[in-house]
Amino acid sequence: MKFDKTIIEKLRTALKQSLPGEDIQYRMAPSYRARLSKEEILTKSPRQGGVLLLLYEKNDSLNIVLTQRKAYDGVHGGQMSFPGGKREGQETLIETALRETCEEVGIHRSQIEIIGRLTELYIPPSNFMVYPAVGFAEKIEAFTPQQAEVETIVEIPVDFFLDKRNINPEQEIKLFNDVVVRVPAYVYNDHIIWGATAIILSEFTFIMEKVVAG
Repeated sequence: MKFDKTIIEKLRTALKQSLPGEDIQYRMAPSYRARLSKEEILTKSPRQGGVLLLLYEKNDSLNIVLTQRKAYDGVHGGQMSFPGGKREGQETLIETALRETCEEVGIHRSQIEIIGRLTELYIPPSNFMVYPAVGFAEKIEAFTPQQAEVETIVEIPVDFFLDKRNINPEQEIKLFNDVVVRVPAYVYNDHIIWGATAIILSEFTFIMEKVVAG
């Protein structure tokens, strides 16, 4: 998809409409993932977090930035993710997403325009309710990974996610407890994008397909 600023304006408009929500999210959810009601989730007192799906123009195409986490002894070690993290103090969840984006990939909030949001998502393994924001930056010269948390920064054209041939419906994954499962995943070079990140991308690509078609 050749970059065209009108795509961003159309996307901004689309994100103001009713979001497709859980049914579309769960197209990329592992088969073993339970679908909990909002009431059931609230009983778990989940922590709140914000992530940013950051769009930007590069090489005349629209791109998304993801990070690969450092490997560590935890449920999300080594996984692909959006910049984001836990809400701190009285900040809004968009402020959380912008702060974490600056910390993790070195892009200051002044460079980013928030154009909308996606449906919140509960992540059972870490008991987080995550609120995804969608942002756009005109141009990004370079990213600066946070050495303590980010193994590598991965830049991916939006077109990649719009091509369903890039989805492996039964990608083999070894979980943090050494259990091997098969899950739907986007596979970009050697990077496997699954779990919460893929679920969020499922809703985003559904919306983006309609924007591009429309």
